[in-house]
Amino acid sequence: MEFSTVPKHIGFIMDGNGRWAKMRGYPRIKGHRAGIKTVESVIDLSKKYGIQCVSLYVLSTENISRPKAEVDNLFDLARKYLKKIDTFLKKDIRVVVSGSSDGLPEDLTDAIKTVETKTKNCKSLTLNLCINYGGRNEIIHAVNAMLKDGVACADKTTFESYLYKQLPDLDLIVRTSGELRLSNFMLYQAAYAELYFTDVLWPDFDEQQFVLMLSSFNKRERKFGDIKD
Repeated sequence: MEFSTVPKHIGFIMDGNGRWAKMRGYPRIKGHRAGIKTVESVIDLSKKYGIQCVSLYVLSTENISRPKAEVDNLFDLARKYLKKIDTFLKKDIRVVVSGSSDGLPEDLTDAIKTVETKTKNCKSLTLNLCINYGGRNEIIHAVNAMLKDGVACADKTTFESYLYKQLPDLDLIVRTSGELRLSNFMLYQAAYAELYFTDVLWPDFDEQQFVLMLSSFNKRERKFGDIKD
């Protein structure tokens, strides 16, 4: 299927892994593992349909307060995924990570630096992984960094240069599992993003759901505050 308009940058709030596992009598970690398979599928589908940038809400600053065993499992999944450098290079995917390194294990921060360096010249898709990320924290981080550099007054371009990563604004934010909120996800970049909510749990978000998402976006008229009538 072809679309006349597709979003350049999609952000996914990947919700429902735990519920998916619970419904099947599995431990929560099995739901997160199933979610990784959906991540791989969504990346391939994004390339197939011409999406340029994908941001994934992997781990929020609030998620860090979950039980230690679950957080450690999530860190372990992130480590293993970030080490798939050969796959990223083969698929020509540039990987960047947004978020604070405070509280992350040293080997995980090392893995982040390595994958960002080795994939920096890849061009077919930018994959932004939000790890230990919060939208408010990113804005505060940018303000403090500007103050440290002596920037007393900033325009849009200057402010954006102090964000975690310099990425295009979000065109579309997708949240699975039926929740209807942004949960502190890329608040600055979401200023004019279209919102798409689905009851489907993240591990069940397949190509059919991906096409429904794009179809919904394709039907929308984006005004950016202007009058188009």
